[in-house]
Parts: sequence; structure tokens; C-alpha cells
Amino acid sequence: MNIHLGIDIGGTWVKYGAIDPEGHILFADRAPTRGKEGQAATLAGIVDCARAMIAWADKAGHQPVSVGIGSPGTINPRTHVVQPPTPNLTTIIGVNLAEVVERATGLPTAIDNDANCAAWAEHKYGAGRGIDDLICITVGSGIGSGFIVDGRIFAGPNGNGGELGHVTIDWQGPRCPCGNHGCLELYASANAVVRKAGDAADAAPAGTLAQLRKRDNGAMTVAALFEAFAAGDQEARRLLVESAHQLAMGILGAVNLFDPEAVIIGGGLADADTAGFWLKQVADRIRSYAFSAEGKNLSVGKAALGNDAGFIGAAALGALLVRGESD
Repeated sequence: MNIHLGIDIGGTWVKYGAIDPEGHILFADRAPTRGKEGQAATLAGIVDCARAMIAWADKAGHQPVSVGIGSPGTINPRTHVVQPPTPNLTTIIGVNLAEVVERATGLPTAIDNDANCAAWAEHKYGAGRGIDDLICITVGSGIGSGFIVDGRIFAGPNGNGGELGHVTIDWQGPRCPCGNHGCLELYASANAVVRKAGDAADAAPAGTLAQLRKRDNGAMTVAALFEAFAAGDQEARRLLVESAHQLAMGILGAVNLFDPEAVIIGGGLADADTAGFWLKQVADRIRSYAFSAEGKNLSVGKAALGNDAGFIGAAALGALLVRGESD
């Protein structure tokens, strides 16, 4: 069977896997990104992931026909080079990763921003299947976003479009690693919420958050924040409501600009929100402030493909190369 290979590059881990033509996962694994070891080690690690999939496919009797890469940062649509800023993985800046992998494997290789790949996966196989205009948000260590407009990935002529995490919501706010001030992800990402929860634990050493942090060997986590909320902790509730409302206000601008049919939200915060409280807060705030009647009834839901969305979407983009299509 002809299969498609996908690589999702993160700051800590490279997640990779193979899908069949219908998007079903046949194989998945991960490896350290090796970003602190220098550019040569980072690139060698990415190539090793591709070769590992090819070796598996050979044993399984499958024929890999394409590779797709989801990369941090923005990708120049003409040169396919990773552009700055890419603060979490500087070793890939200025590199055409698709060319590196294609040269090493002999397989046609596509590349796009990792959040765009996740959005494409949800559009093709997940919560956005059959929806041609949607926004997909990933709320993790940062805030990634991908826009599907008229059934195609929207990235702008220079590859910089759809960067919702780096929309300024407070021009007098703190400096972001990207160089701007007051970016949305400084307020509403999982890292931001965990940082605020840690501050709350410091301020109330006898409180639930502090007790959970102590139990977890000094680490504050998103899971602990939701656990405290479930136990009735009011400070945990306040932090979740605040982050949901800040995220919603960031998304709202994109909703009023692009008029999507749906907003899909994934990532660590959404995954930890098993009761749906945080997601409902996001949805209600978007609908309350939306400009149009359609926006006030907008579909806001949880992503379906979880942490696999990045490599699934990358593999699906690679498949387009073989079929001679474009996204």
C-alpha cells in the first residue's frame, strides 16, 4: 500500500508517523529534537526520523511515496526556508528542511508551519472535516493557529499569515520572545496559565494549588490547575476563566475578520479540560462579543486529533505533492 509520512517538529520532541490514503495512523513514534546540540545535530535527528519510518514501512510491506514536515516558525512560500522569529528552535532558521529530507530520502517532501499542518489535519480528517472555512487554535506552551479559507491553508504571500498567538492584545504588556509586546500567548497559553497558577500558589502557601504543587515535587501543571478547580478552588476557577476570556478576545478579532464556520481548539489546556468548563467559557465569550449574527451562533469545539494532528496534517500535505495538487 502507498503511504504518506509526516514529521511534526517541536522544541523538545519530533513526533512522526505514517498514514494511509484515508488518514488512518499506521505508525507513530517520537524522538528528541536535539535543538541544543547545534544545527547539524538537529537536522540529522529530523532525517533519522524519516529514515526510521522508511525502515518500518519496508518491514511492513508498505511503499512510502511522500513526506510532509510541520515546522515551528513561518515558512517562506517561495523558498520553503524557515523564517525568524522561531525562538523555541533557532537551529532550523534559514534552512529548507524539505530539501534536506528530500535529498536524504529521495521522496517528494512538503513543508508548512506546524499549526497550519494541525489545522489541515482537522480539516481533512478531524473535527473540521467538511468545513471549508475554519480557525484551528492550539493552546500549549505557546498559541499556534491555522486558518483554512475556502478549503485551503491561508498563510499570506510571505508565509506570515494566521499568527494569532502573536497578535498584541496589550501594547504596554511584557516583551514576548518574538520581539513584540503583549502578545496573546503571553496571557492565554498553557505556559502563561501555569505561571499565574505558580504565582497564586506562592501567594497562598496553604491553598489547594500550593498543596498540589508540593505533591508534584514542586512542579505546577495544567493538570493540577484543573484538579484544583474540580475540588472547588476559587483561585483556580478565576485563573481558568481569565485565560479563557483572554483567549476568546484574541480569537474574536479573527472571527470578525474571517467569518469562519467553526473554531476548533486543541492543545494542552483543551486536553486537560475534561469537563468542558474552560472551553465553554471561551465559546460563550466569543459568541457574546461577535459582530455578526452568525458569529453569535458560531460553532466552537474541541480538536479531535490531539497531539497527532501535526504529523497527520504534514503527511496529508505531502500527499498533495504526489497527486499534483495544492492546499
